[in-house]
Amino acid sequence: MTIEALDLRARVARPITKAFHSDFIRHSALVFGASMAGNICNYLFNFALSRRLGVEGFATLSSLVSFLMIISIPVSVLSLIIVKYTATYHAAGDAQRVRRLSQLLLRWTGFGGAVLFAIGALLRGQIAAFLRIDDQAAILLCLAIIAISVVTPSVRSVLQGEQDFFRFSTSTILEVFVKLVGAVALVYAGFGVNGAMVGWIAGTCCALTYTIWAVLRKHGAQAHGAVSLGLDLGRLVQTTTGVGLATGFLTFISFMDVLLVKHFFDAHQAGLYAAVNLTGKVVLFVAGFVPMVVLPKAAARKSSGESAVPILLQALAMTVLISGAVLVLFGSDPSMVLRVLAGRAFISGAPLVLQYDAAMCMLAIVTLLVNYRIGIHRFEFLYALGAVLVCEVGAIALYHRSLWDVVHVLLAGNAVAIITCAFGVLGREERSAPEGARA
Repeated sequence: MTIEALDLRARVARPITKAFHSDFIRHSALVFGASMAGNICNYLFNFALSRRLGVEGFATLSSLVSFLMIISIPVSVLSLIIVKYTATYHAAGDAQRVRRLSQLLLRWTGFGGAVLFAIGALLRGQIAAFLRIDDQAAILLCLAIIAISVVTPSVRSVLQGEQDFFRFSTSTILEVFVKLVGAVALVYAGFGVNGAMVGWIAGTCCALTYTIWAVLRKHGAQAHGAVSLGLDLGRLVQTTTGVGLATGFLTFISFMDVLLVKHFFDAHQAGLYAAVNLTGKVVLFVAGFVPMVVLPKAAARKSSGESAVPILLQALAMTVLISGAVLVLFGSDPSMVLRVLAGRAFISGAPLVLQYDAAMCMLAIVTLLVNYRIGIHRFEFLYALGAVLVCEVGAIALYHRSLWDVVHVLLAGNAVAIITCAFGVLGREERSAPEGARA
């Protein structure tokens, strides 16, 4: 082989080698693998159970899952806050504070989960009546999942904040895999919706046990002496408010269109839109692992006084590449995609797929930018993002002559949301002073 050929091979291999040595690429690959495994397990969970439970049984299960997700929104907010503070302590090399935070989380989230279960148990009759579920045992089992799920994601967030993405991914996969196996086995054994709930509890308990073991193995069960987290109360309130609003805005922007279409359009049109929405959620969620990696890395760089912009640029490139690839795939044959995901009855919604999924690509970028700005503790964008949400809801309410109007509102609104969230990222944030270990 000539010297020129060797030199060419070296030049080609250099960026590949560099990529494999990049923490961002390696961590992204881990979380991507865990996210995809989780998505596959959840798809198989719904695929298997819908066929065994039948229409009414699956409707009961779906309503319980929706109830669980809504009640768990505060836990999502808490988890993001934990990631941010853990990343700050970890960047400063303050293992004592990470250990103390872990102890407090186990104590107070355990207490909070128990209180939530007790309150729910007292109200189980009202919950069952609202959801139109006759079996109150299913309500109690769902409440047990919620109670355990107050603890599990919170403790798992410590691993995410420390950028221990191997253990973080292991915990995630363990939960969905055990849930899948246990729920399918019990439902097919004839235990119905209650069997699905018990299988879910088994998965959550296994993940919680592993996560506690992983955290305590790294940091021990006890802190050495009296360790204060050194929290700045004003900053904590600002962080909690900012993260809470950001999470709420993103949740509404992601799901409000389906509710509005259900309200303003007939059942057939709403059904077609729901199937199109399913394709968009695939586009959105396939890149959902990127913000999980970006948030702790951005917070750590901000804490140590380094620029977090290179992390953002890598993440943007990855998000555009992944979601764009799915967009091209779905847009090339939307009829086939709808047939596979929803069935032949929904194929007439195919013309909407490409533009709707493009709006979801934009929303994936918005989600990334929001998590990045949470990491660098800049919440000024929330005013504009809230205004975008209000304008989107108002525009759909006023202009909904056809489903195309809804899709076009989402395209315009999400494009504006990208601009509002990106404004100032390369300016003020880049020049801001380091935070150090200040929490």
